[in-house]
Amino acid sequence: MERFGYWNKILHVDLTAGTTSIEEPGDRFYRMYGGGRGFIGHYLLKHVPQGADPLGPNNVLVFAPGVLTGSPVPGAGRHSVGAKSPLSGGFGEAEAGGFWGAELKRAGWDAIVVHGASPQPVYLWVNEGTVEIRDAKHLWGKVTGDVEAAIREELGDERIRVAQIGPAGENLVRFANIGNDLNEFAGRSGMGAVMGSKKLRAIAVRGKTPVKLADQPSLLAISKWVSGTMDQVHRAFHEYGTGGAMQGKSLEGGIPAMNYREGSFDGTDKVDAIAIADEVRIEMGACYACSVRCKKVVQIEMRDEDAGVTRKGVKIAVDPKHRYRVDPKYGGPEYESLAALGTNLGVDDIVALCKSNEICNYLGMDTISAGSTIAWAMEAYEKGVLTPEDTDGVKLEFRDGDAVVKMLQMIAAREGIGDLLAEGSQRAAEKIGDGSEGYLTTVKGMEMAMHDPRHMPMMRGSYLLAPTGGDHMRQTGDKNGLRNQVGMCHFLAYDDDQTAQIINGVTGWGVDRDEMVATAHRGLTLARLFNMREGFTRADDRLPKRFHEDLPKHKGLTDEELEKIVTDYYVEQGWDPETGAPTRETVSALGLEADAVGLV
Repeated sequence: MERFGYWNKILHVDLTAGTTSIEEPGDRFYRMYGGGRGFIGHYLLKHVPQGADPLGPNNVLVFAPGVLTGSPVPGAGRHSVGAKSPLSGGFGEAEAGGFWGAELKRAGWDAIVVHGASPQPVYLWVNEGTVEIRDAKHLWGKVTGDVEAAIREELGDERIRVAQIGPAGENLVRFANIGNDLNEFAGRSGMGAVMGSKKLRAIAVRGKTPVKLADQPSLLAISKWVSGTMDQVHRAFHEYGTGGAMQGKSLEGGIPAMNYREGSFDGTDKVDAIAIADEVRIEMGACYACSVRCKKVVQIEMRDEDAGVTRKGVKIAVDPKHRYRVDPKYGGPEYESLAALGTNLGVDDIVALCKSNEICNYLGMDTISAGSTIAWAMEAYEKGVLTPEDTDGVKLEFRDGDAVVKMLQMIAAREGIGDLLAEGSQRAAEKIGDGSEGYLTTVKGMEMAMHDPRHMPMMRGSYLLAPTGGDHMRQTGDKNGLRNQVGMCHFLAYDDDQTAQIINGVTGWGVDRDEMVATAHRGLTLARLFNMREGFTRADDRLPKRFHEDLPKHKGLTDEELEKIVTDYYVEQGWDPETGAPTRETVSALGLEADAVGLV
């Protein structure tokens, strides 16, 4: 049988033994799991022992594109990365765009599963069907841009795509991320710390074989629809990326501000995506095969003599205080970063904000958890729980963008108080105590993203029930849950029929809406099984105290309304309505009996 959308090849890498092997799981595997969360849940349940240390050699790290990844249609450049999370101790997962996932598929691989840990720094070189574990001692300690350049020079090919950690991952910062193409990030749940614990600095990939397609004309029609309806459908993303609606959010009283206490911020217009476009942006970048081009690229010079005219006649910005240079190769801040490093910290200094984002990118940290952890620390400092003696003399005060820049560097290096904050806000609060637990914005140990559930009811279920914790991507829903697994971007405005057309155009499977829903439920049920195996219960499906407090324009949330959301979701997924445990009937209907052995 000819295969479309996948190669039936999973690469397993044992870093302890220094060996590689190939798994050919068969056609049913791909239609069952799809990729993304499906692959991750399957391999975590299969290979990670119950109670394993997330930063120990028994954890596995899964790089999981989907069956759509690498196909020539807008949005099909996504891949997921998963492991047991060092933030939550449960299911960990993050998604990234860009070109790396497509390159891995074009190299003839459907996923990479990394086992064990190397005794010394290494990187993985995947050159089509050839795989090599190479020494990386000379790369250890370097920022991401220098590492990508060094690997390409060493291997003699500028078209190599690199996924890697930065110094933060090397230092096991619990919210370290994994970046690819220097400006795309599997940001959430601490996957970079897991990669660092394995002494795996990077995975370099070169692929030259197009993904096989069942019906290329149907995909071409979709691509033409996206480009032909740009003004009507995707214009806002094309013009500004994410963050163009921040002023409205602030006026409505729902922007994260001062550690989620205020709901509005008078400097929002100085740091939103419109300000970025007007003042510091030089162009918009794109992911693989996508015409929307929604990725900001910013450039700022430190001195007037370095400014001038760059691509397309755009004038380069200069820091008026002559403090910071921001390199365009690291992209620019999207909404979550603009809020986490900007409004939620009271920072309206666009240059310092862009520098903070760049630091997170070249040192390898999740901007959401980093910003939220600093927000927790700033409130603790404001209340006197942390003192200048604790912070090495850094005044951790809201509105101080320079303090944020300094603290991010200290966190990545685990220097001074940065060592405490590198553990994430929940562990820091547990250590400091003195009421600082009340300043947390974490769910299941992971800092919540920048959409206030008091202001946005649609986000309540996402935060309460995402298997990773405080995730905002609404992957608990059928639409986004499916896209996670097949490797499709959430921001493309495809309806269900178009999504089915894409899946069938790539794979030839003939899926319908019922099968798409079942695929989403399968991934979420696998993640739920893993979390419950690791000791999570209904009590973990809760929001922190902060969100029970009133905002000036929005009421705090009550236990009763949140409990109803949780129960209704359990019922929708076919889980026990009291405990959230997947039932034997649901596991059987989803075909997950082998994954759930001993768990139901």
